Amino acid sequence: MRNQNIYKLDANTLKLFLKVCELHSISRAAEHFDLNQSTVSNTMERLKLTLGYKLFEKAGRNIVPTENALALVPRATRIISAIEGLPETGKYAPNDDGRPITIVSNLNTMLTDLVAIRDAIWAKNPERMVRMLELGSRDQLEKILSSGAADFAVTLRTPKYPPQLSFRPLFLDHSKIFYDPAVRSAPETSEDYFAARHGVLDFGGLVRSSLDTEIRRQEGHRVISCAAGNASALASLIKGTDMICALPGRLHKDTFSDLAIADLPFDSPPLRFDLVWHKSQSDSSRHQWYLDLISSVNFD
Repeated sequence: MRNQNIYKLDANTLKLFLKVCELHSISRAAEHFDLNQSTVSNTMERLKLTLGYKLFEKAGRNIVPTENALALVPRATRIISAIEGLPETGKYAPNDDGRPITIVSNLNTMLTDLVAIRDAIWAKNPERMVRMLELGSRDQLEKILSSGAADFAVTLRTPKYPPQLSFRPLFLDHSKIFYDPAVRSAPETSEDYFAARHGVLDFGGLVRSSLDTEIRRQEGHRVISCAAGNASALASLIKGTDMICALPGRLHKDTFSDLAIADLPFDSPPLRFDLVWHKSQSDSSRHQWYLDLISSVNFD
């Protein structure tokens, strides 16, 4: 006989379950949602009793989802997406929608591309307010998008997105060296590159860049002499010094236009930039309208 408590399940319980699965921690999930640890723990215990099987087991200081829990993850994600998408069903009429479209990104780094997105939106709906907000660390993606603070994020791809997020590739770029030609020349070899003083962007997150990953693979080491929280500040700090920095080449179009640009003296993987959103929006006709519009933009 079916457990009648199954009909008392709600989306909040499933959202807590998914976050515990992702973070492997009751306490970290509680912190994410600003809840007491006991609240999350009790909710997971009630879910276990309702479903009739164990959800988590100890793994050192953390917990890991059981096979049954892992099988539940995609189903729970679809249920939450369907519930949260209920208000956004039906045909979308952009001219009848007074809400702004909000996009988070690292603004200085993505300035030219964000302007292209804004112009594409205004070409279809000139009256639409377009909000461009600072993302900062990519660690914040899931929290910002799940809270509804933004509709989309435009960002450099992370090694692995949280399971509650979806993405669509937008464009590729490559890391380039930026330097002040009045002070120094471009490094010609890997040895020259690693011997130089470096400036870097520091958004305060824990996600390692693809360039850092490649440098570690080559067993190289950069001497970081300066770090800045945005690209404009870093460009100003590089100018007039012998420092170099390695960033997406598209920055030469605007923020780093006063500096010289050169290829890296070693191979590095391409930089993949994505449009990212929360899966709860996937069934929204409004979301789909903007998703198709932004995906059609030519970023070359």
